[in-house]
Amino acid sequence: MKKITLLFSLFIAFTYNSYAQFPETFDGTTIPAGWATYIGANGEGTVENWENSGGYMSVAYEAVSTLAQDWLVTPSIAITTTNSLLIFDQTDAFATDYGSSYTVRVSTGASQTTIGDFSIVDTQGELSVTGAAPLEFSPYSVDLSAYEGMTVYIAFVLEQNDGDYWFIDNVNLVNQYATAPDPVVNPNPANGATNVDLAQDTDYNGDTVIDAADAAYTFTWDDASTGDAPTGYTFNLDTVNPPVATSFNVSSNSGFTIYGLSYSETYYWQIVANNAGGDAVNSTVWSFTTEADPALSVDDESLNLFSVYPNPIKDNVKINTSLTIDSVEIHNQLGQRVMDIKGNTLLDNTIDVSSLNTGVYFLSISAEGKSQSIKIIKE
Repeated sequence: MKKITLLFSLFIAFTYNSYAQFPETFDGTTIPAGWATYIGANGEGTVENWENSGGYMSVAYEAVSTLAQDWLVTPSIAITTTNSLLIFDQTDAFATDYGSSYTVRVSTGASQTTIGDFSIVDTQGELSVTGAAPLEFSPYSVDLSAYEGMTVYIAFVLEQNDGDYWFIDNVNLVNQYATAPDPVVNPNPANGATNVDLAQDTDYNGDTVIDAADAAYTFTWDDASTGDAPTGYTFNLDTVNPPVATSFNVSSNSGFTIYGLSYSETYYWQIVANNAGGDAVNSTVWSFTTEADPALSVDDESLNLFSVYPNPIKDNVKINTSLTIDSVEIHNQLGQRVMDIKGNTLLDNTIDVSSLNTGVYFLSISAEGKSQSIKIIKE
C-alpha cells in the first residue's frame, strides 16, 4: 500500500499508579504521568506505539501478519454524574479507508494493563475519525453514564494491519447533564480597540499550516461567572459582521493565536462557548482594527518633513517638502507595491493616482536620506 509516512520517534511503554487529571492537553513531548501505552495480547505491532508528538498523542500504522493493537490508557478516574461524558479531539492521516478500527474501552478492574478487564464502549471506522479532513482535528464524545459511581480506566485502542494513524488531543471528562453556558466576557482585544499591535511568527492557524502573511494576534477571553462551565468554544472571525469566514473549535480560553491577519484592517470576532448542554446564546460580536504595517511606518527623524494635499484624493496628490525627492512608492493595505515613481520624473512633486482603485494606501517617500510613510485615501 502506498502511503506518505509520517516520522515519529519510538516510545517505550511505561505505567504509573495514580489518578487521572483532566483535561489532558498533552502539552510537552512525553506521555503524561499516570498514562500507559502497550501493544495487544498477540504481540503484533512492536515497531509503532502511542507517543506524544508535541502537543497531541499519535500512533502510526504498521504491516503485520494479523492485527496490531496499540493501547493508550488513562490513569484511574472516578466517574460521577458531573463527569460521565468523555470528550476528545481526533483525526487520522488518510482520506482513503484502509480498514482500521478505533475503539474506546473501559475497565473497572484493579490493573491498567489487564486487557481482559476492558469492555468496548465505542467503535469507529476510519471515515468517522477522519471527520472534516485528514490531519484536521474534530471533536468526539462517548457516553460513560453506565459507569457513574465506579472508578475506571479508559483505553484508546487502534486495531489495524497496514491501516491508518490515530491522533487524539484535549481528552476530558465533563458533565453531560449541564445546561448551555452563558456568553464569555472580557475579550482581548477589547471591543472597538484600534491600532492593535500584530506579532510576527510562523504561519499556523491552530494545527493547520496556512500560506499567508504572518502577522498574528493571540486572542483571550474569560468564562462567565454564572451558568455551567464551558468545555469548548467556537472562534469566529471575519472582516464583515456577522463573522463567518474563519471558524475554529477551541478547547481553552488561555490564548488562541490567529496568523495571516492584515494591517489597517477592521475585524469582527465572536466566541461561542459550549458544553454538553449546547451553545451559549446571544454571544456578542466584537470588533477591532489592526495597526498600520510597521514596514511602512514613519522614520522618527523624518516627522513633518513631508505632507500631502489633498487627502482624500481623487486624481492627483501633491507632496509638499523642502527636500529633493529621490523616490515614491505607494502600497496597498496588503503591503503590495502598486506604484513606484522616480523623483526625477515628478512634475511639481505631483503624482497621478487616478488609476488606483478606491481604498486606503500608504505613500512612502524617500528624499536626501530621509523617509516617511503617509496614509492616503483614494476616492
